[in-house]
Amino acid sequence: MDKAKRTLVQFWLKKSQRDLTAAQKLAQELPDIAIYHCQQAAEKALKGFL
Repeated sequence: MDKAKRTLVQFWLKKSQRDLTAAQKLAQELPDIAIYHCQQAAEKALKGFL
């Protein structure tokens, strides 16, 4: 994997991790918004994988 591709993968995985962190923080108070962030995290992780 070349450097540009690795950088792009890391970008998407970091964004995915931030969404998961947000979901964890929101889970108790705002579960519907937490679920949204979980979906976003999955989508961004998939973009990084592909």
